[in-house]
Amino acid sequence: MLRARMGQLLLDAGCITAAQLDAALARQRDTRRPLGRILCEQRAISEDVLLKTLGQQYGLATVSSFPSAVDPHLSTWMPRAWAERHAAVPVSKVGQRLTVALTDPANVQALDEVRFRTGLRVVPVIALESDVRSRIQALYAAAESAGAGAPASTSSVGGGVDGGGGGDGDGWSAAGDEVRDGGAADHRAPGVDAALQSDEMTTLVERVSSSLRHARPDAVADALVEDASPVAELVRTMLRRAARMGVSDVHLEPHERVVRVRFRLDGKLHPVMTYSISLRNAVVSRLKILAHLDIAERRLPQDGRLALDLEDGRTLDVRMAVLPSLHGENVVLRLLNRAGQMVELPALGLDAADTGVLLAALERPHGMVLVTGPTGSGKTTTLYAALQVLNTKDVNIVTVEDPVEYHLTGITQVQVKEDIGLGFARILRAFLRQDPDILMVGEIRDLDTAQIAVRAALTGHRVLSTLHTHDAVRAVTRLLEMGVEPFMVASSVSVIVAQRLVRRVCPECRRPDGPFSNARLREAGFTEAEAAVVAPVRGQGCAACHGTGYRGRVGLFEVLPVSSEFRALILERETADRLKRQALADGLHTIRRRGLDAVMRGLTTIEEVVSVSVEDEARD
Repeated sequence: MLRARMGQLLLDAGCITAAQLDAALARQRDTRRPLGRILCEQRAISEDVLLKTLGQQYGLATVSSFPSAVDPHLSTWMPRAWAERHAAVPVSKVGQRLTVALTDPANVQALDEVRFRTGLRVVPVIALESDVRSRIQALYAAAESAGAGAPASTSSVGGGVDGGGGGDGDGWSAAGDEVRDGGAADHRAPGVDAALQSDEMTTLVERVSSSLRHARPDAVADALVEDASPVAELVRTMLRRAARMGVSDVHLEPHERVVRVRFRLDGKLHPVMTYSISLRNAVVSRLKILAHLDIAERRLPQDGRLALDLEDGRTLDVRMAVLPSLHGENVVLRLLNRAGQMVELPALGLDAADTGVLLAALERPHGMVLVTGPTGSGKTTTLYAALQVLNTKDVNIVTVEDPVEYHLTGITQVQVKEDIGLGFARILRAFLRQDPDILMVGEIRDLDTAQIAVRAALTGHRVLSTLHTHDAVRAVTRLLEMGVEPFMVASSVSVIVAQRLVRRVCPECRRPDGPFSNARLREAGFTEAEAAVVAPVRGQGCAACHGTGYRGRVGLFEVLPVSSEFRALILERETADRLKRQALADGLHTIRRRGLDAVMRGLTTIEEVVSVSVEDEARD
């Protein structure tokens, strides 16, 4: 249903004359300002009449005055800078309903952003601008006095970083204070969204909107190609900021009315900004041009790569994946910094004993080294670190990867291309005719690939590969489940490394955490003696860690050398639990154990360790 025009409503109600309307419309054409505001300035109508007419026009409730009492906790749902910029203020919260008073009910994008950030049902009401401004001042002054401006816990809907409720930044908070064990409230600083939601980014989005709104279709196409165009500058600035923050992935997710931008920082996705759905195609098309993809194809997935020049002179490789979704094309950009991501083996985080076990396996003339863990656990980084140890002038190293993320000098790397039939197994068969000494298989996915890799390890080659399993022991059972014979697994596998990544507590804002009860610490896995002395820490959030309390990540490893007793159990097709008990008897330190050690050293938090590991218990 079309809304009646403001001028017509006022004219029909006898509030203005035709001459006053014509004069206001002429003024609006020159200034592009709201008609109602112009009529108020020309003293044709009062603000009360404007408020009543806006409510009639949009079918929304109006607020002529706010109650004198102010609830300072409402400030945690909306950053002050954002509230002032959009002339909007939270009025009340009942259950999952957040009532927001604003002066411009046509600002649908702002309301959608509040919904995204809070995960609540937003109920808009209309109020006079002077009243909204006064309420903003009163709310955040009360929040500052009461200390309620501290952000609250992370939203389960938005999945974002906690923001600064009462500060001047553009960070967001999501829910009420969450109390952890011991009664300590979870207080943190503004999140990563404050690093992107700056005046510069807001100006860029407005410039892009303006340039596209008034441009001819052919001019829009030209602007997408030009490096100096507003849309090109928006894309470049967004990616450069992501690279400067150490972000690994940038997600552009279209929804009904807005596109949400999220950054993956230290393994966690954080919402950082939204922009109008009207800019969706222009931004995606600009990225497609940079990645040499088909901008006219919006029905099928596409993959490409692009290069981005950074301010410090480095070049960043970006892998781009486009997927058509309900509201448009979803884009994920993987940022690959060759200079910064290549890690040497000693820097991985393995302790001295585990490093020695892994190096001994790598130095053997034949055999298989398996690295296991879920997607994003750093398996590829570990394989590259191992290859740097092995990459000498007297060996021939070949790799098959999907995709090739980093180029290694002196190593032959081949990328899988399933669309033309070039899969892991086919490339591996070709490798064996290339006189290799060392083979690296990006991932063992099927029986054919597994059998070729195992046979290569049995016939005098060193083989490095990965599997997706929860721990080291289950790598063995996974190969057996694929159909590899037990004697081949027992004879070929030299060592298995399982790993996870947990976020490192920011050293700049690290403070004691807790207090935690003895029962809670014992439940996590600490011994009685450890529970008496452990002093967990937590980052409070600062500029160095973008308000998250974490900065970088720590690797947790369990390294399983295959002993003669363990081989005997493989030959007998024993269960994973029986194999686990033998591994523990052989001296295996599990991921949970390594994580608890990291907590005792103040490197990470108990929550991080528990989220990536299971209790050290082998059951019959």
